[in-house]
Amino acid sequence: MRTVLIAILLGLVLLMVIDGAHHPHRAPPPAAPTVAPPEVPSAQAAAPVRAAPLPAFAPESPPETPALDMMARLAIRRRLAREGNQVYLDSMLAHTDSVLTRWLDRTELTVAFVADSTLPGWSPALIAEARAALRVWDANGSGLALREVSNPDSANIAVHWLVTLRDSGQVGSTALNWKGDGVVHAAAITLALRRNTDSALVPAAVRSRVAAHEFGHALGLPHSDDANDIMFRSAPVGAPSPRDQATLRLLYAVPPGPLRIQP
Repeated sequence: MRTVLIAILLGLVLLMVIDGAHHPHRAPPPAAPTVAPPEVPSAQAAAPVRAAPLPAFAPESPPETPALDMMARLAIRRRLAREGNQVYLDSMLAHTDSVLTRWLDRTELTVAFVADSTLPGWSPALIAEARAALRVWDANGSGLALREVSNPDSANIAVHWLVTLRDSGQVGSTALNWKGDGVVHAAAITLALRRNTDSALVPAAVRSRVAAHEFGHALGLPHSDDANDIMFRSAPVGAPSPRDQATLRLLYAVPPGPLRIQP
């Protein structure tokens, strides 16, 4: 019996050897390579690349916003306030509803004297007096040179004479042509020979002082509250004072335009 069992076991071993010969050992299939998940780009990396603008087409400074415009107006107002009584531009703001008015982007203003020999009391001396009054503003602090020309149609400032200034009692007036931006485009000075139709001719010394006063208006100056200034209403002096010069320098150191602060 024992012999039979051994024979059976040997047979089973022999069968296993024969089966292995017909089915050689196969290595297990290689594991699939591990693929890392795609990296999600950041928002910055995903943004498209933008080329810088060409220098010739570089965007200019942004337009003024209401807030920036308000800050600019406040800055100018503070500057005017810092000057205090050394200047009198505040009288301009009261007269123009808070608009600074002056000539812009000019280095020269042309002046024409318009003679009218038909006026009763006319004399060539009137032009000589007005010309001398113009010269007191040669060093005017604004950077503007005043040059006489013959053609009033092309002049920036035209000077005319009348017998009287229509019931005003005044002997001089200046009209400035300016727009809402405060830029002056033309000026017209009118000088009277008499205060009214029944009065005598205005004395030459007074005419000279009045003409010099009106040229100050033509440059952009308002009235002063100090009798030592040529821009005092009654024109008691014949030449600009240091305060007149300081006011003119300040006027041309700030831009023209509205200074009203909106609520």
